[in-house]
Amino acid sequence: MSYSSELKKSLKEISMKKKCCRRAFFYGEQLYLPERLKKEAVDWGRFGYEEGEVPSRIVYENFRCASCKSSFVRGVFCSVGTVSDPEKSLHLEFKTRNSLLCDVLFDFLLANGITMKRRNSGEYFSLYLKKGDDIEDLMHFMGAGREAFEVANQKIKRDFSNLANRRRNFEVVNIKKTVDASSETMAAIAKLEKNGKMSELPKGLQETAALRADNPFANLEELAALHSDKISKSGVNHRLKKLIELAELD
Repeated sequence: MSYSSELKKSLKEISMKKKCCRRAFFYGEQLYLPERLKKEAVDWGRFGYEEGEVPSRIVYENFRCASCKSSFVRGVFCSVGTVSDPEKSLHLEFKTRNSLLCDVLFDFLLANGITMKRRNSGEYFSLYLKKGDDIEDLMHFMGAGREAFEVANQKIKRDFSNLANRRRNFEVVNIKKTVDASSETMAAIAKLEKNGKMSELPKGLQETAALRADNPFANLEELAALHSDKISKSGVNHRLKKLIELAELD
């Protein structure tokens, strides 16, 4: 069974003690259910439509208590809603062939604090959400608290995973920068030693050159700590650049 099917099963099992809420659920379910799937004709006059009127609007008089609107949206979702497994992706959608019903559902949800995005794909008109927080809000509104928690939990896991990936990428970039900088400095030191220029340099530069040669992958902070005299990271960096400049001039 798909995640959408499991969610719809859970939504249908939510207890509705008030008759008006059960009626609102049936109203939403039947209003959006495709004609080919309806088992029997609906007496739309019971829901406030004129005789012969094709239902393409939401009759707000059908909502008698504060919970009726949530029950209505649950019914709509059970008819034309889908949601992806939050462990794989985040996507919730209402899809219908009736553009007017799509528009009125958008306005209805907007009036209740849910802002969805719209799109038209061929013969279908859709309202959808892709952000975890928005999907959580809609699920809470529909009364699917446990499922909303699952979405929140998967969002947290995904955020941690993304953060870990960013950190790894950051570390890789820093390592590459360190290796590239070290390679350039090591080449400069080798050139100065080959040409007999190292012994002519000030003691400070000689010490920095020796420490870099012995510790090719140490960062600036680590190199600074190895010096006999106190020196800052910027001081070490300045000396390394000086070695490169001297090698280029030699």
